Amino acid sequence: MDEDDNAAVAASQGTTPGDASSQHHPAHEQLSTPPPPPPVPPNPEKDILLHELGRVLAQARIRSRDQDASTLAGLQAQRSAMLDAASRLQQDMSEVAQLSALLTSNTNLLHESLAAADGVIQRGHQTRPPAIDDLLVAPTVVAGQLYDLVAEERALADSVFMLGRAVEHGRISPAVFAKMTRSLAREWYLKKALVRKVARGMGLASV
Repeated sequence: MDEDDNAAVAASQGTTPGDASSQHHPAHEQLSTPPPPPPVPPNPEKDILLHELGRVLAQARIRSRDQDASTLAGLQAQRSAMLDAASRLQQDMSEVAQLSALLTSNTNLLHESLAAADGVIQRGHQTRPPAIDDLLVAPTVVAGQLYDLVAEERALADSVFMLGRAVEHGRISPAVFAKMTRSLAREWYLKKALVRKVARGMGLASV
């Protein structure tokens, strides 16, 4: 195509060759970098404020460190005291456990003894009481004879006393009282003499 043809095409599109060449200049202007911003001017007040803030924070950190050190010492002392208390508590718990086991054993033994005593009492209620003569047993034959003589002698004395009360209340006549008293008094005297003889033979004190 020649220049005339180019001109004709451009004319049909509503542009001229000069206009087409001029359209490339805005693209070159958009690719250019903007100039850097100006530097920030110094601010003395801001520097002073930052310095003061740093100083206050440093002092607060120092105070916090000192408080933490003091608190740590107290906590360490409390920890030592709690460890000692825990050790003593463990020892006390061990002693209490031993005491509890001992009390349990003693309680079981006591219950067994009480059960045995209840059984003896129950059997005692079902058993006939023994005679008093069966309980009073002399160590020797002579001592047994002495026991019998003393019992008979005391029985004669009680009989004479009761006869006296009977004659006082008029239940027996004086003649009967005199007759029975003479007989009992004679036997009473013989028993007393025999008791003294046996007692001296056994080496007892004055009877």
